[in-house]
Amino acid sequence: MKSGCLSSEDVSQVLFQSLIEAPALVEDLPEGAVFASEFLGMPPREAAINLQQKLGYLYEDALAMMLEATPQYDLLERGIQLRKEAGHTLGELDFLVRDLASARLIHLELAVKFYLAVETESGFLLSGPDARDNYFRKLEKMRSHQLMLVQKYRELLPERFREQEIVVKQLVHGCIFDHVNASRPVEAEFLNPNGRRGKWLHAYECAGHFGKDSLLEVIPKSLWPVPLDILAGLELEKWELDENMNRCEMIRAHGCDFPYFIAPNGYPEKFF
Repeated sequence: MKSGCLSSEDVSQVLFQSLIEAPALVEDLPEGAVFASEFLGMPPREAAINLQQKLGYLYEDALAMMLEATPQYDLLERGIQLRKEAGHTLGELDFLVRDLASARLIHLELAVKFYLAVETESGFLLSGPDARDNYFRKLEKMRSHQLMLVQKYRELLPERFREQEIVVKQLVHGCIFDHVNASRPVEAEFLNPNGRRGKWLHAYECAGHFGKDSLLEVIPKSLWPVPLDILAGLELEKWELDENMNRCEMIRAHGCDFPYFIAPNGYPEKFF
């Protein structure tokens, strides 16, 4: 079945599987250890996520369905906004979950991120498809703000949770892309050494890198978090190079066990 014909059930099932099987992109942090997603339950086959939303929200919906399908957990709240006063939101908790085995509450933060390693004279940038996003900024925000919300603003939680012990966990999925000519994989603080890796190149480099007979297929954005081995049974649409492309595309190359990111010419400087 081609990607254009994939149903929401098809996409949902591979997203569920990726949440169980894909390695975390970020290791344990001092502010929050990695959530053990391999113990999540699979929702029923007919479960379907609304695909008409941004990838981050889509992935949150997938995790919510899996938490609800897991006997060990009770999903208590999603998107708890912490407000000091009307109209002034200090932060939002992605999930508040009860671990029924320990009876403890878990504040769980979820993210799905993709970063391209761009070598500069002053070191590596790890920029997102939107070059204004980068790994180091995201890591700092998680450590100083998102994972500290309960500690900083406990009095703003719903009253029934304020006096309970709350354990902070995080789960970041995604992939790091090294340039095709990089001499070694990029390293950065708290990156999981066993996390997903791919390669990236600019559009103008494609002709020289891929053979003219290479089978290249575009991975739709809703499937970006899914490792290629999980996508193996899905037929995707053929990718045609457009030198005037204005956004990054994730590509599956026949015979490769890693994905490619094709970046527009001028990336990242022209995309800040």
